[in-house]
Amino acid sequence: MAMKELLQCCEQACTIMTPLLTQLYKMVDSGIAKEKGDKSIFTVADGLVQCLVAEKLLGGTGMRIVGEEDAEVQIRTPPFTVDGLTIPQEAEKAITEAVEKLGALNAKLLTMTPAYKDLTAFIDPIDGSREFVTNLGEQCTVCIGFAVAGKPVAGIVYRPLSDPPTWASGCEAEGYTAGNITLAEGAGELATNLLTSNGSISPFIEGYLAKRPATRVKSGGVGNKMLMLLEGGSKMCYFQDRGVSRWDTCAAQAILESRGGMLVKLAPLISSGAKESYTYAEGTVNADFVPNEAKLTLYNCTDKAQAGELAGDVSQVRPYSNLAGLFAVQTRDDAVIAVLAETLKEVAKAQSPAYD
Repeated sequence: MAMKELLQCCEQACTIMTPLLTQLYKMVDSGIAKEKGDKSIFTVADGLVQCLVAEKLLGGTGMRIVGEEDAEVQIRTPPFTVDGLTIPQEAEKAITEAVEKLGALNAKLLTMTPAYKDLTAFIDPIDGSREFVTNLGEQCTVCIGFAVAGKPVAGIVYRPLSDPPTWASGCEAEGYTAGNITLAEGAGELATNLLTSNGSISPFIEGYLAKRPATRVKSGGVGNKMLMLLEGGSKMCYFQDRGVSRWDTCAAQAILESRGGMLVKLAPLISSGAKESYTYAEGTVNADFVPNEAKLTLYNCTDKAQAGELAGDVSQVRPYSNLAGLFAVQTRDDAVIAVLAETLKEVAKAQSPAYD
């Protein structure tokens, strides 16, 4: 399916957008960010990158697009705006240049359009928006994942604000991996470091740290944690019972699988040892919903008034919310995974995962 060429174009696109993102990162105090209804952060960078990737890079290829943001972007005539936020004039030149260069990449992709008609792209334009506005830009990533028939097949995760920018991409089916991160050596070891969010962690994760002492490594963004997982190797693990979304995990899962790792739902792993993937397909109904398993939050519910309740019906949850937690490791060693899973199962007996 020529995924290698598609991923190479995506890497070039991220490189093209990096000067713009660097410029916007330095303008976070210029009214380019706001809080969304679910209390998450939105910046003009979020809206811009999604527009640039979905329309300027991938437009016309026939693939379906699922993106985190639903923002109106106007970059045809100054002043440029994103969802009611005005982009500082100083950034207009960088935007215009990026549009032009992405157009050239798009023209290349259009010559291969039939190869991509069965793809669904999952885009998280800025994974780590809160980090973007709190001087933790090195933890932000652009995540572009591709799925076929509900399964992640390829992806790229790119840190545009690290110095230098760092990234990884991969497609297991084509035996293709690329990137400039430093991969850890070693395999088949029991993880001693647990990746967590920068903020508070759930009682379930606290219970794990008490049950199996591990060094807590704080960082933002699912994409960034996936890169850290590759950089930390089998001594690093990442799991959580709090929810993220398909655009957070599609690229990450594809890249981990291309390098012999895995990213699966946490709930089935704890309950039965099953290693189940989320379903990555465009739709209006959550394909992985399980009644009365997940807690409704402002982030995953369709009716904010129901936040705090258990989700009993699929109509209560957003279609792309990951409602069963996640478990990610840079190994497929059954013995290692079994030890981790058994510990998680024991912790769950004392402190149920929230799956929120």
